[in-house]
Amino acid sequence: MDNAQLIEEMRWQLRQIEDRRADNQRLLSAVAPERCVTVAVGPDGVVSEVRLAPEAMRLDAATLSRAITAAIRGATIGKPVEDDEPYDTVFDV
Repeated sequence: MDNAQLIEEMRWQLRQIEDRRADNQRLLSAVAPERCVTVAVGPDGVVSEVRLAPEAMRLDAATLSRAITAAIRGATIGKPVEDDEPYDTVFDV
């Protein structure tokens, strides 16, 4: 393989990495059904950011709690958020 082919192969690999990174970012963030909570999760599965829209402050505590939990769950397991799914573990923080 000559230098030009190696360079083209490296460029192709970089494009693949960037595409995969974009896919991961899309999969690792979720928005609650109420569209008031957004959660971002890093590639290691750890929540890196929780954003609350101004509308979130108008929700009662139970609804906001469910929205945050649903967004975290959706972001960490990479599937659409369903607000009424049961949760296996509860952590008090």
